[in-house]
Amino acid sequence: MSTIFPNSMAKLRDDGTGDGVDVVMRTKDRPALLGRALASVVNQWHANWHLYLINDGGEAAPVDALVQVFAEPLAGRITVIHNPASLGMSAAANLGLSRGTSAFVATHDDDDSWDPAFLATGTAFLLAPEQRRFGAVLTRWNRVEERFDGTTVEITAAAVQGYDGAVVDFLDVLRTPQVPPIALLWRRNVAARAGFLNSHLPVLDDWDFNLRALQLADIALLPEPLANYHVRVSADAGDYANTITDGLPTHLRYNTLYRNSLLRAYLDKDPARIGLVAALLKNGELARQQIEAVQIASHRELSGNQHHLNTRLDGIEAEVRETRALLEKIWGAITQTA
Repeated sequence: MSTIFPNSMAKLRDDGTGDGVDVVMRTKDRPALLGRALASVVNQWHANWHLYLINDGGEAAPVDALVQVFAEPLAGRITVIHNPASLGMSAAANLGLSRGTSAFVATHDDDDSWDPAFLATGTAFLLAPEQRRFGAVLTRWNRVEERFDGTTVEITAAAVQGYDGAVVDFLDVLRTPQVPPIALLWRRNVAARAGFLNSHLPVLDDWDFNLRALQLADIALLPEPLANYHVRVSADAGDYANTITDGLPTHLRYNTLYRNSLLRAYLDKDPARIGLVAALLKNGELARQQIEAVQIASHRELSGNQHHLNTRLDGIEAEVRETRALLEKIWGAITQTA
C-alpha cells in the first residue's frame, strides 16, 4: 500500500483526551500593551490553560505589577520568568514551550489579543475524533492597525485576513511568511517534534517553525476571525514597534538568507539536484514569458478594438450632423411655404 497519502500525523501518535493549553507570552518593556494581552488570556471561555510569561531582559517591576492586577484569575495558572538579559524572541519563547506539559500550545505576543472563543473553539476542533489527522488549527484573524502615543492606543483600521478553504496549503506557507502566531493552536507533540523555534533566527522564526511542522501534519482552517494581529504603523513607536514594520530591512534580508539555507540544505544531499532546480526555473521563466505575451496581445487587441470603435463613433456622429442639417433644410422649406 502507498505511504504517500495519507501521511499527516503519520510520524506521531496522539490518543490523548486532555484539553489543557500552555500559553507562551514573551514581553520586554511594553507594559501598556501587556495588560491588554493578559486580559485576552484570562477572558478565554476555555479555562484549562497555563500561562508562561517570559520577561526577556525588560524591567521586572512593571511586569509583576500587571500580574498582580490579574492576581485572582491568574492564581495557580501563571509562571513568570524574568531573564536578566535578553535571549532573543525565539529563545525566550522556547523557555515556556519546553516547560509546559499540556496537550496543546499557543504563543501569544504581548501586543496581540484573542477573541474569548479562541481556545474553546480550537481545542474542541482538535479533540474531535474525526480531526485527529490535523496537527494544528489556524483561524482567520483581524489585522488591526493602531497608533500608540506613549499612554493610549487608538485603532485606526481593521480588516479580516486569512486563507480560504478547509486546510492550509503547504505551498501557500512556503510562498510567503504571512501567518501570525496569534491565530494558531498546536498539538504539543507536533510542536515538540518539530523542535520549537530556531533561536538562530532573529525574525521569521515562526515561518521556519510552520514549515517544519507542516512536514509532520496538516493545519486545519477555521473560518471565524478569532485572533487579533495588532500592528503599529507609526515610525516612532520605539519599544512598542512591530518587528514586521519597524524591522522591515531585517525581514527582507533574512527572507533571502533563509531561502538560501533551504536551497543549500536541499542540494547538500545531492548536488545534481541543481539541474532540477534549473529546469524548474527555466519552465517558470517560459511560463512568465507566455503570460506576458498573452497580456501584450490582449492589450493590442483591446487597443485595436478601441480604435475601430472610435472610428465608427466618429462616422456615426458625422451621419447625425448631416441628418440634422438635412432636417433643418426641410423644416426651413416647410416654414417658408406655410
